Amino acid sequence: MTLPDPAASRAVLIGVDKYSALDDLPAVEKNLIGMEELLMGPGSWGLAREHCAVLSNPESHVPVFDAVRAAGKEATDALFVYFAGHGLPSPQLNLFLGLPNSHSGRLYDSVDYDQLRSLIQECPARRRVVVLDCCYGGMAMHGRMGPELPFADLIGIEGTYLMTASAAQKTAMAPEGEHYTAFTGELLKAAVKGVPDGPEILDMGALFTHVRRELRAKDRPVPQQWAGELGQHIALSHNSWTPVPGPEAKEYATALRKAASRADVDVEQLLGDPSPVRRYLRGQSVAPREFVDALSTHGAVLPPAALTRLHTLRRAAQRTAPDTQTQILYWQEEVELLRSRLEHAGTYSHTIESELTAAKERVRQLDTEVRVLQGQVERLREEKPTRAEAVVEAAVAVPVGEPRGRHRQGGSAGLESPAVEAGSGPKPGRSMGCGGASALLAALALVYLTIVGIISVGSVALVYDSGRRPALVGGPVVSGDGPDGPQYMWDVVESVESVFRPDDDAAVDRLLGVLTVSVPKGCADRTVHWRITVDGKSVDEGSLTGKREHRVTVDLAQRSVPGKVGLRAWWDGGGSCESFGLVLGTPRLSKSFDLIAR
Repeated sequence: MTLPDPAASRAVLIGVDKYSALDDLPAVEKNLIGMEELLMGPGSWGLAREHCAVLSNPESHVPVFDAVRAAGKEATDALFVYFAGHGLPSPQLNLFLGLPNSHSGRLYDSVDYDQLRSLIQECPARRRVVVLDCCYGGMAMHGRMGPELPFADLIGIEGTYLMTASAAQKTAMAPEGEHYTAFTGELLKAAVKGVPDGPEILDMGALFTHVRRELRAKDRPVPQQWAGELGQHIALSHNSWTPVPGPEAKEYATALRKAASRADVDVEQLLGDPSPVRRYLRGQSVAPREFVDALSTHGAVLPPAALTRLHTLRRAAQRTAPDTQTQILYWQEEVELLRSRLEHAGTYSHTIESELTAAKERVRQLDTEVRVLQGQVERLREEKPTRAEAVVEAAVAVPVGEPRGRHRQGGSAGLESPAVEAGSGPKPGRSMGCGGASALLAALALVYLTIVGIISVGSVALVYDSGRRPALVGGPVVSGDGPDGPQYMWDVVESVESVFRPDDDAAVDRLLGVLTVSVPKGCADRTVHWRITVDGKSVDEGSLTGKREHRVTVDLAQRSVPGKVGLRAWWDGGGSCESFGLVLGTPRLSKSFDLIAR
């Protein structure tokens, strides 16, 4: 965005401060002086005096039309037309610009805005701006500015912009005792003194936003705007506002100047326009990451530690910047860093998952070995007592898990353990009896319970399979017994339906979980419906209303291992009740094992 070419641009300023039948407007005279100084100043269009026509209290519409037509013929880049005075509506609600002898019964001695608009339309300039500081100015934006052709519908023109001091049915204001009228005063103040946290060059859209905010805060008439072909981006002046750098911006600017001194090019010309670079180096604006990267590519080579510190200072300055646009740059980068960390965490999670799967397989193999051992013990009990005693005695002499050749001294109460010498067997006539076999069974049962306990503690989690993907997957829900499994969360506008599957095919007995529903403030009277299905069949459902938060404990008996578990929730929201929160906490299936496998 650039300012218009002064040699190819023209302006016509029209003001009426003295009226024969209407109230005088003394501030309008000062309006013309202020607008002329603005457009001729170096911070704005920089027009030559002969290119800025000023008409004060013209006696008729003829000199007005002549001036606008002459300027329109000469302008090839930009045309600026300004009027300040009384605005008069016709019975047909057309807008007339009041001249010294005008009044509601003498509209023929006024400037018909429709005719003025036609002259502006004939101008070949690429950019055209009209500013009306009068009552009922909003009428200029309606379809009554010419037959079926509103002012801003000039197809083929790069930019057309209209700003008025008031709406179609509203009056403007010239406060008594103030130097300018209310509207022009705020417009000149913004263009001359600058807009806090505004862009480097102020266009008509940025000026309008600021002026509208200031007038609204003072409870004065609210201005209106209409733009065609991106006319709101027509530049009017440089933004002369100079912010006071904060401590973070000062520290960053100091480090930036030190880095810039290493570059082998003119740093102020690095971006083509030296103005923003100067602001960066003074700390008045926060230089973005791209500027630091540009320094690096033009010879400002920094050690890794110094470059890291420079970016740390940059992020701190962006985070504490007074303008929202700079703060957004910080948060966008923060999101990128978080996404990168999450991707790294996902890779680590896959590694842990593989290790857990291998560990689970080892436990399953151990469980199989224990069941085989149980079967062997059952067969020993059915054989002859003498043989059983001998086998049991040998088993006690060399316990499971001890290397052969090692001997254990001593024994339990009611169970003798004779010393076994190399090459010798049990002495004739001595046996362990039934008490020894029982002790062995008790020992084996204890081993089995320990192993089964390892693999049966906790439960099998339900993992997301299909349907609506959860908006967020959190860690385990904290509760008294600390169940295993994630918590799935959705933001539900109308309805949601998701399907889960067991993470283990050994899950039986019960379907467990916690369903939490939260509705916005003022929406407790809306009803939320929910339903849980197993392999397509409904197993539980209900409706919730009357509270902002509901908690439903899911505990359903299962006859077989479910293949798919579905959750659906919907409500009768609407209006200000846009959505409700849904959390499915620790969805899982319980495990159970018999002590002795059959």
